[in-house]
Amino acid sequence: MIDMTNAYLIHGTSTRDDDWFPWLETAAAPQIQLNRLWLPEPFNPERQAWDQAVDDQIPVQDGLTLVAHSLGCLTAVRFVARHDLHDVRLLLVGAFDRPLPQYPTLTDFILPRPDYTQVRPKVSRATVIVAKDDPIAPYRQGIAMASDLEAKLIVQETGGHFLTSDGFRKFPLALTELDRLSK
Repeated sequence: MIDMTNAYLIHGTSTRDDDWFPWLETAAAPQIQLNRLWLPEPFNPERQAWDQAVDDQIPVQDGLTLVAHSLGCLTAVRFVARHDLHDVRLLLVGAFDRPLPQYPTLTDFILPRPDYTQVRPKVSRATVIVAKDDPIAPYRQGIAMASDLEAKLIVQETGGHFLTSDGFRKFPLALTELDRLSK
């Protein structure tokens, strides 16, 4: 009998079918059923609409595993903040939680930053993966999020923003960390 874990993937300003997300769903199966969420207007995100979409698709239950990329990381942390949860596991890739000067249209989505004192007690395990050469989200923001969450931090020299254009159709490191978090 297979003991399956459910996990939920929250993408950023891409779609659930982009980058390494479909590969991770296939690679994680059958041990982990990765549910790739659908988010409205992914290229023009609106915080309340995304929060509602996430609330509609993720059950509020203890022991959740959330995988998130880019702006989805902030969405995942906010989901944890607004619900009564325990034993949450987070895998955050290309994470950031502060405005990006080159993307001023995202500032209203990003601010205010989450209150990590509300989030940290709910998270049992977390990993943040960043790359020093990320041209979108400064990797130091991911380092700060890892510190705020008391998460395992993986800083890669290269990887960009972990997009298809950066060579990420597959992402074995994400699978390794997802497996580790789900146990």
